[in-house]
Amino acid sequence: MIPYELIRKKQGGAAHTPDEIRWLLEAFTSGELPDYQMAAWLMAVYFQGMDPGERQVLVEAMIDSGRRLDFSHLDGYVADKHSTGGVGDKVSLVLGPLVAACGVYVPMISGRGLGHTGGTLDKLDAIPGFRTSLDLETFERQVAEVGICIMGQTDDICPADKQLYALRDVTATVGSVPLIAGSIMSKKIAEGIQGLVLDVKWGSGAFMGSLAEARELARVLVETGAAFGVDTVAHISDMNQPLGRSAGVWCEVREAVAALEGDGPADLVELSLFLASEMLRLAGRDDPQREVQDALASGRAREKLDEMVAAQGGDPAALADSRLYRPAVTVALQAPRSGYLSAVDTYRCGMALITAGAGRRAKSDLLDPSAGFDLNVRLGDQVVAGDEIGRCYGSRDDRVQAAAQELLETLAFSDEPVELAPLIVE
Repeated sequence: MIPYELIRKKQGGAAHTPDEIRWLLEAFTSGELPDYQMAAWLMAVYFQGMDPGERQVLVEAMIDSGRRLDFSHLDGYVADKHSTGGVGDKVSLVLGPLVAACGVYVPMISGRGLGHTGGTLDKLDAIPGFRTSLDLETFERQVAEVGICIMGQTDDICPADKQLYALRDVTATVGSVPLIAGSIMSKKIAEGIQGLVLDVKWGSGAFMGSLAEARELARVLVETGAAFGVDTVAHISDMNQPLGRSAGVWCEVREAVAALEGDGPADLVELSLFLASEMLRLAGRDDPQREVQDALASGRAREKLDEMVAAQGGDPAALADSRLYRPAVTVALQAPRSGYLSAVDTYRCGMALITAGAGRRAKSDLLDPSAGFDLNVRLGDQVVAGDEIGRCYGSRDDRVQAAAQELLETLAFSDEPVELAPLIVE
């Protein structure tokens, strides 16, 4: 096949045949199709989309590029959760141990930061000794013995998606429904799970900027899960402001630990408990809300986090070490005027994290684990000009100063109180 012709075909809005889609992915994975041609095809898909048949073949081809795991020998339900991405979203670090502490097996293959959004693997990599690169045998064994394992994609699991994921991140082709659905669902189905809970974000910090777009993505994801025999439910949650108080790398790990110790921000705890109870509901539990609340209050979920960290070579004691990754530079954020916080450009908050060093401009960029920000005001809060409303921090003064200015420019204030939207929309 001729790549030029396939790119032109999609640019014109025509549907690909199954053979064409499979060839594109196989050629890209093998190195026959170079990055620049795949980037052109991704951009064509971004603007022209894919029909249901194309989407189905895309997911199948991604799964078939590697192995599909099988946990049918385990004595319990196997489930996972996925978020479509946002700023400050560290729910997986809370929810995974919480659900595993309730006896549901959680094999979780996660990703790195994508565009303006943070990645679960980047946060876990900051734990001294923690290994996110595992072979599948180790992954399967840990799920069976510990109840949870969080790792990155290997060359055995959806290798086509692994390469596409990195390319989409730096070519502004992230926010495409078929590409998002293909990436999410291929990895999750390949995990061998029985149930999947999806957290589809909408708002200024989400890839889906409107509720209509979020609903469309949620519908496509649920349809795809059902087509592959996975119990799938999607919920739409608000990403019109960062989730929790902190966003960055290590600061998000610390906030997730605080949530498991009963001292997390209200929105992070609310969303984590809700999604965890939905996973237990899929598993057929009679009172899933009580179960997850008991696992949190008893400390079992916090203990499960330590167990997972130790099993993957990490040092659980590091989670309580306040000296670790102490930032060299901290800049206070002061309210520019009095009034009520009426809007946050959360996308630009994510871009400010890249400026500070907590995100990537290029695939090869290394992250600064000390970089991030705290935002201590929420939508609707009243402030007085000059109040300290947060902090930006990291290891380089020039980057932190620039990021702090960017963060202040993301905030809008009004003289009148504002109406608040629910965290969990529908």
